[in-house]
Amino acid sequence: MRHLLLFILTMVICAISTSCDDDIRDVEEVVGVEEPIDLEVRLERIDLSETIDGTPTSSIAINYDANQRIDAVVIEGGSSFQMTYAANNRLVAIEETGGGITKSTALIYDNNTITARSTASDGSQQEKILRIDLQNRIDRAITYDLNSAGNRTEVRRLQYLYTENFNVSRINDLSANGNTVLGYTEFTYVFNNNPFRDMNDVIRFLIFDEFVPYTRYLPATQRDYERVGGSFIESRSTVYTYQLQEDQFPSSRAVETTTAAGTQTNFEFFIYQP
Repeated sequence: MRHLLLFILTMVICAISTSCDDDIRDVEEVVGVEEPIDLEVRLERIDLSETIDGTPTSSIAINYDANQRIDAVVIEGGSSFQMTYAANNRLVAIEETGGGITKSTALIYDNNTITARSTASDGSQQEKILRIDLQNRIDRAITYDLNSAGNRTEVRRLQYLYTENFNVSRINDLSANGNTVLGYTEFTYVFNNNPFRDMNDVIRFLIFDEFVPYTRYLPATQRDYERVGGSFIESRSTVYTYQLQEDQFPSSRAVETTTAAGTQTNFEFFIYQP
């Protein structure tokens, strides 16, 4: 689903042509996890298309309950997600169905950490640890696979670096010990409003993960780099071109992605609640 959406997820900690074995330390401060402020900016649907005329090849429906919380997300031809909230509006569980598999995720909040523990109907288990910084932003995201005994094997460790206006400028893909950068993604921005701006951050990360970095704006460019020996080589570049409404929220965007295989352009159309 992450690739279906075609939305890809500050400070530079190393030069792209040199080895990056910097000592990257965890933040130990304890902070609270706040719920998002409701500014009544709500997506109702995203249509995905291969042509500029907007003929959809797929769509993503976003449903809300009586309290205007996201109740369900349904991806045409893919997964569907059902949300459960506590009395304080905090998201506590997500149930995903699709491809003949059901996956239940329980969310545990503990000071500056959110733990998402998932169990699928095929018996597989996974755990995601989200570390929150002093500005209430996701700082680290660590993913583990769990065996039947509950023992963890680290799958991926990401670090998010932010600009002073809260946009992510870089995502580092780190080694298991957190000290070496294996790859990274860098972003530039143009002024616009992110249609996911007021969405629950946990939903954004677990379902619409490519939108997490873009706290205020949506990106103009994205460049992905992978480590080859002691240097980094660009593996993919993406250019986003927007059509904006009067309120500066996008009505659509073209996504032009270039890899070694060539360049492909897709289109995404945003439909909001009236």
